[in-house]
Amino acid sequence: MDRRFFLKSVLSLAGAGAAAALLIPEAQALPLLEEFQTLDATGANPLMVSESDLPAQGSSEAQYYYSQQPRYYRRRRRRVYRPLPPPRVRRCWTFYDRWGRLMRRCRWV
Repeated sequence: MDRRFFLKSVLSLAGAGAAAALLIPEAQALPLLEEFQTLDATGANPLMVSESDLPAQGSSEAQYYYSQQPRYYRRRRRRVYRPLPPPRVRRCWTFYDRWGRLMRRCRWV
């Protein structure tokens, strides 16, 4: 999911940049770039960073904390309990056939 989000954000930024390059003429974009470069370190310019803003070398301050991603697993289907069918019973009977022999027939009911 993170890869998809990353790729989608990169492609959207590239698309926004391409759209801005096509829609804004170069004459309008140049004053914005000059204004951005003139900001000092106390302003919002991330390109100009002073030494006091950086952490000391060897400091134990952690800027990022990475934890293990949650594991996704496939859930097993729950078993559906159905009532059992009635038990089958074997019924047998004896009879004489037409030649006089004693026969036995059985049937599952």
